[in-house]
Amino acid sequence: MKRVGSFFGGVILGTIAGLVVGILLSTKKKKESKIKNILGKKTEELKENLQEISQKIGKKVHQIKSDFEKKWNKNKIDKMDQVENELGT
Repeated sequence: MKRVGSFFGGVILGTIAGLVVGILLSTKKKKESKIKNILGKKTEELKENLQEISQKIGKKVHQIKSDFEKKWNKNKIDKMDQVENELGT
C-alpha cells in the first residue's frame, strides 16, 4: 500500500512541477513575443524616420547644388563681361 501512495504522490508532485514549469515558460514566451513586437514597431519607426531624414538631406543638397550652380554661372558671365570690356569687344 505504501508503494501505491508514493506512486500517486509522485504523480501529483510531477504534475504540479510540470504545471509550474509550463506557466513560467509560457509567461516567458509571452514576454519575449511582446518584446519582439515592441522591437519590431520601434525598428519600423526608426526606418521611417531615417527615410524622412534622408529625403530632407537630399532636398537640401539639391538646393545647395542649385544655388552654387546659379552663383557659378553668374560669376562666370560677370567675368566674361569683364574680359570683353577689357578687350573692347
